[in-house]
Amino acid sequence: MIEKMIAQAKKYLPLQILEVVWDGTVFQMYGSTWNFNTLSAWRLSTKNKMIIGCFDKDSERLINCLKNVEILDVDLQTNFLKIDPVFILSNGQRLEIFSTDTYEPWIFKFSEIVYVPTPGEPGSFGHDVV
Repeated sequence: MIEKMIAQAKKYLPLQILEVVWDGTVFQMYGSTWNFNTLSAWRLSTKNKMIIGCFDKDSERLINCLKNVEILDVDLQTNFLKIDPVFILSNGQRLEIFSTDTYEPWIFKFSEIVYVPTPGEPGSFGHDVV
């Protein structure tokens, strides 16, 4: 599912981040024709270091550095578990998402297309409990 979302999202790039909100629970960023929301953990990093994590002191204020930055690319956060996106930004940073819930860990809407990974997606989430 995420590969399909990434392929579709690339058609709309770059996406300008007009607003970003983190209240300690919900992370939201949006532009004029798109939005991304998650209850999951996230971090902002560069190639060689972590800049800020969602639970860092003052992260609610510091995340505002993303306002007016552009998303240049969207990719898989990891190839190990293909469920989370990473946003490659015009300022050289990466915004990585880490699902912490199997029910709607994030929602990405662009144009009239909405992507919501859910337990109903075969192979995306599973409960292999022994």
